[in-house]
Amino acid sequence: MPPRKGTKDYQNEIIRVYYGINNQTLGVQSVWETRGGKLASMSAGHHFRHQCVAGNIAHSHAVSVAFDLTGVFTLPVDVENHPLVNELEEKASIMRAQRTHDAFREVLSIVGAK
Repeated sequence: MPPRKGTKDYQNEIIRVYYGINNQTLGVQSVWETRGGKLASMSAGHHFRHQCVAGNIAHSHAVSVAFDLTGVFTLPVDVENHPLVNELEEKASIMRAQRTHDAFREVLSIVGAK
């Protein structure tokens, strides 16, 4: 049975899930939007929250800015193991490999310069 309109449970009901690549960790991160306009996410064991402007529906751009994500898209709450999430995981993996490669090249250039 869904929560009754006008209750706290109704306002806290998750209505949308956003997925994107965290620009710091290069891991896939999900952000949940509640009916009351709150955004929440878990990352590295920490819970992050963001309150949207009253009456404003969160959009992918707002989620990107608030949580420092790239490649953000939305899926319904009840969708699991969606191909788009798998594609995002692959893209994040490529980005992590590129970051490692770039860091390795930078170290080599420093060592080679001495």
